Amino acid sequence: MPMPPYPVCCYRPGCGQPAVYKIAARWTDGITGELKTYALCCEACLPAWFARSREKQARCRLAPGEVLDPPGIYRLQRGQRDQQLERLEELERRLTAETPPQI
Repeated sequence: MPMPPYPVCCYRPGCGQPAVYKIAARWTDGITGELKTYALCCEACLPAWFARSREKQARCRLAPGEVLDPPGIYRLQRGQRDQQLERLEELERRLTAETPPQI
């Protein structure tokens, strides 16, 4: 029997809004690859979470052979696998150019 849908909320403590974005980076060790999730967030919290995710990725230490791209913003859609999520590159460019609020 399939599990019933459950709400996915923004990661910011106390926010409680539905998450509409996934901030994630493509990672590979040369054999396996996946999206590494940094945050799930609502629209209001996106600028701060995106900036925080990029800062965290920049400090990441990798093992030989590992590759971790800068985090991107994906539209979160119920029932969609990571490979099917729409990447929002224009939104990323706009937020990268702005100075975001802190979380």
